[in-house]
Amino acid sequence: MLDLRSTLGLRAVAPPGAAREQALSGFLPWLCFARKDVILLRDGDVMGSFLVEGLDPLTAEHAAIADLSEAMSRCAAELPPDAALYIHRLSHPKTPEVPAVSDDGFAAELDAAWRAHLRSLGLRRRRMMVSVLLRPGKAAGLRARLTGGGVPAQRAALAKRIARLDEIMGHMQAVLSAAGPRRLTRESPEWLGMLGATVSGAWRPRVHPLGLATIADSLVTSDLHFRGDGFTLPGLDAAETRFGAMITLKAYPAQTTPGALAGLDLPEDTLLSQSYTPINPYDALARIQRTLRQMRAADDAARSLALQLEEAADDLASGRAGFGLHHLSIMATAESPARLDEIATQIRGAVQAAGAGAVRESIGARAAYFAQAPGNYGFRARASMISSGNFADLAALHAPCPGSSADASPWGAPVAVLPTLSHEAYRFGFHLPGAPGDRTVGHALVIGRTGSGKSASMAFLMAQMQRLSPRILVFDKDRGLETPVRAMGGSYAAIRMGAPTGFNPFATETDAHGCAWLADWLEALLSREDGPLSAQQREALTQTVEANAHTAPALQTADHFRAALRGIDDGGDLFTRMGRWAPGGQHGWLFAGEGEDALDLASDISGVDLTEIFDAPAIRTAWLSYAFRLVERMVEDGRPTLIVLDEAWKLLDDGYFEARLKDWMLTMRKKNVALVMLTQRVSHVAESRAGGSILESIAATLVFPSSRFTAAELAPLGLSDAETAFLTQSPGGRRFAAIRTGDRGALVDLDLAALGPLLAVLGGGPAREGDA
Repeated sequence: MLDLRSTLGLRAVAPPGAAREQALSGFLPWLCFARKDVILLRDGDVMGSFLVEGLDPLTAEHAAIADLSEAMSRCAAELPPDAALYIHRLSHPKTPEVPAVSDDGFAAELDAAWRAHLRSLGLRRRRMMVSVLLRPGKAAGLRARLTGGGVPAQRAALAKRIARLDEIMGHMQAVLSAAGPRRLTRESPEWLGMLGATVSGAWRPRVHPLGLATIADSLVTSDLHFRGDGFTLPGLDAAETRFGAMITLKAYPAQTTPGALAGLDLPEDTLLSQSYTPINPYDALARIQRTLRQMRAADDAARSLALQLEEAADDLASGRAGFGLHHLSIMATAESPARLDEIATQIRGAVQAAGAGAVRESIGARAAYFAQAPGNYGFRARASMISSGNFADLAALHAPCPGSSADASPWGAPVAVLPTLSHEAYRFGFHLPGAPGDRTVGHALVIGRTGSGKSASMAFLMAQMQRLSPRILVFDKDRGLETPVRAMGGSYAAIRMGAPTGFNPFATETDAHGCAWLADWLEALLSREDGPLSAQQREALTQTVEANAHTAPALQTADHFRAALRGIDDGGDLFTRMGRWAPGGQHGWLFAGEGEDALDLASDISGVDLTEIFDAPAIRTAWLSYAFRLVERMVEDGRPTLIVLDEAWKLLDDGYFEARLKDWMLTMRKKNVALVMLTQRVSHVAESRAGGSILESIAATLVFPSSRFTAAELAPLGLSDAETAFLTQSPGGRRFAAIRTGDRGALVDLDLAALGPLLAVLGGGPAREGDA
C-alpha cells in the first residue's frame, strides 16, 4: 500500500514524534478490510472476530459453565494447524448511561445522590472479543511464485482462506451460542475499539476512516516509550498521560477449572490477552512422550505430574483433546507510576492465588506488548504448550450480565443502574427485552424477609422510575410505602372498615363489556358465602344487569339493583344475598357510591392502604376485584403503568383471583402495565391459590438472601444452583440481592446508605422503620 508519510517532503516537516509513530504502527499487522467482516494482515493472514456476552459464573448453572468450557475446548481442539485463536478481555471505566430524573422534587434529588454514589464507585465494564486467524500456506505461496500465477491466483487463494475462515467462525458461533457471540464488521465500532485497546489500553470505539491509511496506522494515536519494566503513553497534557506495564504468565497451575483466572477481574484498567496456536498432534505427542522419558530417566518423584502427562498423551492419541502454544499477558495502565505498581502487585497476587506464576516484564516488555496484537505470533516469548481443555479453562468466556440497554427497554430506558458484586453496572428493568414501545411482560416478584430492605428498595425503584414518567398505583399494607408516595407528590388514602369507599359499580359498568364484567363479578360475590347460583338465578342476574345499564343514572345504585331482584322467582334468595352488599347491609359501605372515592386514579402516583381489610377475605376480594376493574378502565390509554401489591399472596389468595388472574395479567401486559408483587417468602406465593398463575406470569424476580431460605423453598422460582446457594446464605448485614430477568441474572448491591437522609423517606411508615 502507498505510504504517503514516507515522502521526503513530509518527513522534512513532520514533528519528531511522527517517525516513532510510524515505527510503532509498523509492528502492528493489520492492513485493511478484505471484506466488511474480514481483516487482511500484512503477511496474508485473514482475521474475523466476534464479541461475546459471556456467562456470569455467579448466577449461571454450574452445568452451563462446564458445558461452555467444554465447547471452547472442542473449538480449540478442532482448529486446523494454520489457524490461531486470540481472546481479549478488556476492563475499562463505565459511566452509567440512563436519562436523569427531570423534575425538581424528591425523585430528582434522590437520582442526583444515587448518580454521585455510582460515580464514586468507579464501576467497570468488561468486554470480550474472540478472533480467529488463518495463515496463508507456505507451500501455496511458493507454488504461486514458481508458476507465475500472479494476482488472479493470489485472489483465488485469498477467497479460499476467507471461505474457510467463515466456516470456522460459523462453527464456533454455533458451538459457543450460550455465550451470545456477535460477529463484528467494519461498521461495528467495537472491533477497532478492541484492537485499539491492544495499542493504548483504553476503550475508544471507532470505525476505520476512508483513505489510504492502514488499519494499524489509524489505531496509533500516541507515541510509546519503554523504560525499565514499564512504558509511557503520552497524552495531550500530563493529566492524559498513562503509564503501563506488561505482566505475563510464566508458570501454569497444576490443574485448571473453568474461570481459573477469575481473580484477574480487578476494578482496574487492564487488558488480558490470550492466544492459542494448534500444534500438530504427532509433534505434541512426541513432546509429551519425550518429557515422560526424561522424568523416568532422572527418576523424578513427581508421580502426579507423570500421571497427568500419561493422561494427556492418552487424550491426545484418542482425539479427546488437542494441544497448542498458549501465551497470556496482562497490560495494566494507570495515571501514575505509583498507582501502576499497586495494580501490578494486585495482578501478580491474583495469578499466584490461582496457583500460577507471573512476571512483570522488563527486557521482554516490548515483545509482550506487541504479542497482544492478533497476528503477531513471533513476539510470543513465553508461549507454552497446553491442552485445549486447559486453554478453555483459562480463557473462560465469563462476564456479568449488563442488564437492559435503552434499545431493549420497552419503556424507553432502564429503571435504575445498580452496582453488581463484581463491580460492574447492572441496568435494571422489570420487562423482558423488547424494542421501545413493545409490550413485553414486565410483571415482577420481590421477595425478602422482614428487615431485608424489600420495602425501601421498592420505594427506591419507584423513585427511579420517575425518569420514565409512568403512572404508579400502590396497594399497601401497614402504610409501608406512604412516606415515599407522598414525597414523590402522590396521593395516599387508607381503607377503613365501615367507612364508605365511594365505589359504585352499578353506575360505572354500563357498557357492553362492563355489563359482562358486572354479571360475572356479582355472581362470584353472591356465591361466596351462600353457595353457587342456579342457572335461573344466573340468567336473572344477567337480565337485571342489562336493565340497570338502561335505567336513569340516579337509579344506578346498589339499593335499586337489589330492589330489582325482588321479583325473581327464587324464594327471595338473590334479594337476600344482595342485602349484605346494599346500603344498610353488613358490607353496604363498600359499594354505596357515597362520598369521595378512596382510590384516586387521577394522580400520577397513588397509594391506598388495605391493612384493615387484609384479614377479611370476603371484603378484601370484593374491594380489590372492583379496584382492579377500575384499573383496567384507567389503563386503556396504554400509558406505562406500574402496580405494586404489598404482600400480594394474601391479597390474591382467593378462588376469584385463582380463576381470573392469569388472564388478567395477560390483559395488563397488553395494556402496558407491569405488576410488581412483594412478599416475605416464596412459599406464600407458591402455596396460595393464585400462586401458579403468579409464578407463570412473572418476568423478573428480585430476592434478598436469608439463611432461613431453603433450596426447596426457592425451587418454584427456577433459579440456578449458584443463585440458590447465594440466597440461602446470610448476607451478613449487607443489602445484597439476586435479580433475574428472563434467563439472565445478576447479583447486586442494594445498599442505599449513600442516599443519606433521603433513605429515611424510603423507609416508609412507622410499622416499617426497621425495613430499610
